[in-house]
Amino acid sequence: MQRSISTFLKDKFNTRSLEALAFYLGAHGIAPETVTDRIDAQFIQQTSDEKQKPLRELHALEAKRERVKRERPEAEAAWLRVKKELGDTPPPFFHAALMAVFAAFALLLDTLFIAPTMDILNIAHPVLQFIAATGIAALCTVYFELAGILYLASEKSLPKRITAIIAAVIGALSLFAWGLLRGYQLRFAAELAGNPLGEFLSAHPLLASVFYIFITLATPLIGATAILYGWKEFQRARAWRRTRSKFERLRTDEIELSRLIQAEEQSLKEFDRRKEAECREWKAVFAEYYKRGEQNGARRETFLSVIRKTAIGVLCASPLALLIPMSLFPAQLGVVAVASLAAFAYFNHQRLHPNHERYLKRENTRFAVIPDGDTPHELQAQPQRLLTKGD
Repeated sequence: MQRSISTFLKDKFNTRSLEALAFYLGAHGIAPETVTDRIDAQFIQQTSDEKQKPLRELHALEAKRERVKRERPEAEAAWLRVKKELGDTPPPFFHAALMAVFAAFALLLDTLFIAPTMDILNIAHPVLQFIAATGIAALCTVYFELAGILYLASEKSLPKRITAIIAAVIGALSLFAWGLLRGYQLRFAAELAGNPLGEFLSAHPLLASVFYIFITLATPLIGATAILYGWKEFQRARAWRRTRSKFERLRTDEIELSRLIQAEEQSLKEFDRRKEAECREWKAVFAEYYKRGEQNGARRETFLSVIRKTAIGVLCASPLALLIPMSLFPAQLGVVAVASLAAFAYFNHQRLHPNHERYLKRENTRFAVIPDGDTPHELQAQPQRLLTKGD
């Protein structure tokens, strides 16, 4: 008996099994406390097992909320600082794009001016001249840009600022010399070709030198300045948006995580209440059928019923004997005899040792008899019958 109860409790509860077990225990006068205590313990274990996943999810949400709470003050301080510096409206990317276009035009213009003078470097092919001029123009622009970056990054460091200024002056002097050389080279080429441009440059050497020096020096300086200014505008616009986005995301995440945690906690509370109600329902069903077992008991199946079932089983198994040839008639009789004995042993064992479900099916039936002259409201109140899951 103890083994059957333990086997039932280890499995998932089944309404019919619980009713049958309670009826059997009540009919045999076995104390129900052990089973009810085990039901309580089983429900507690099941509740704990089923709550593991929701609890892990709840702890993960709480950990995320704590992380958001730690990061939000820093993000809020950064946003307030950027907002104070750059304003409430997002800086546009238009200025950065416009400066990039200006830098590209300055580089292209410098390339077009330098390309014809690549003869000095013994580069005669037009395509190679254009490629070499592009490289020199980009190199000069990057040189001044690096000098500007070094100057801006120095802040209060005087040695770094002096170094940046010296580098810019060296680059300017180099381009100054390069501009003079371009002017003399162009005048020399014009004189050899008999071009009137040579006479004009010879008549106005100072004006020509100033012009070529300006063209040579201004284009990389303008390109470098445009790149630096455009990159600064791009960084300002991106910093405003990223800082604002991070602050808003953290604030929204904190509110959303708090809502999810509250919903998860409420769901766990509802789960506990639902499990408690389910446990009370199972115990009520157990108590009802236990009382029915005490009051009614069960009828033992009659021996005649065993004979009838055995006969039916033998009739069903008899066609198997026809598979044996008629010449082996004793074997046919043996098959029938074995089938009869097996059926009788099986059905008789069920009669003497019914399981819980079969025992419940043999419950004694009591009919309520109303004496003559009595009316239904004069009868004694019947005990309340609890509904089961099968009703």
